[in-house]
Amino acid sequence: MPGLIAKHKKGFFILFLFILLFWLVTVQVKNGRFSFMEKPVLAVAGFFERIVTGTVNSVASIGNRYVFLMRTVRENERLKEEVDRLRLENAVMNELLTENERLRDTLNFRRLNPLSSVVAQVIGKEMSPTSSTITINKGSSNGIEKDMAVITPSGVVGRVQTVLPALSKVLLLTDPGSTLAVRVQRNREEGLLEGKLVNCALKYVSYYADMQQGDLLVTSGLDGIYPKGLPVATIVRVTKREASAFQTVVAEPVVRFARLEEVLVYKK
Repeated sequence: MPGLIAKHKKGFFILFLFILLFWLVTVQVKNGRFSFMEKPVLAVAGFFERIVTGTVNSVASIGNRYVFLMRTVRENERLKEEVDRLRLENAVMNELLTENERLRDTLNFRRLNPLSSVVAQVIGKEMSPTSSTITINKGSSNGIEKDMAVITPSGVVGRVQTVLPALSKVLLLTDPGSTLAVRVQRNREEGLLEGKLVNCALKYVSYYADMQQGDLLVTSGLDGIYPKGLPVATIVRVTKREASAFQTVVAEPVVRFARLEEVLVYKK
């Protein structure tokens, strides 16, 4: 015990001084008067009171700020989760609306055309350096046969290449194995359109044939596969060389195969 007092004697002295001053003030208040020690005693007592009160207030203020901060953090997390949920719901809703619009356009196009057809969904795509094909979810059980024309309301997609009971593979216009008879809508010039993987090209076009950039190519119906008058491709480049009897005509399909989701298969 003496060792503890010696070790903390400064602290004990301050505590003793505070108790003594507090006692003096208490005694003088009880007697109804203040002595010459009034101002020093009150000053020292006030000093300690301010320290204690300030510390308590600071701790309380820090506690209140911490509680407010934690509530704000939790509220921000809740609002973020709510925003993420609403964004997801909005994205799903927009996708459903877009799909409904596409299906409505496809069905309207089907009603406006007297030929018998089947609506199918694209379930696979193959865009390799050697071929361009898609897979659809309808097959022989739906009446689909090889070499049937496949289109969209925008234009020609290609033709059925392979048929299974529940699915079919479609050869796209851009596949090197794809050819179809077309004509220029503007002047009725005819040609044979061949797939070139990225675009298409007209084969054996005479040097003197009137072909212009921007011309729309439509099906001529001469190949026995595609109905007459369907949009096929737009001419994007025409090159003539005096040393050649033919001109080079490059065309871009009107259908964007990368965005393809639904198609119509025409039954013969």
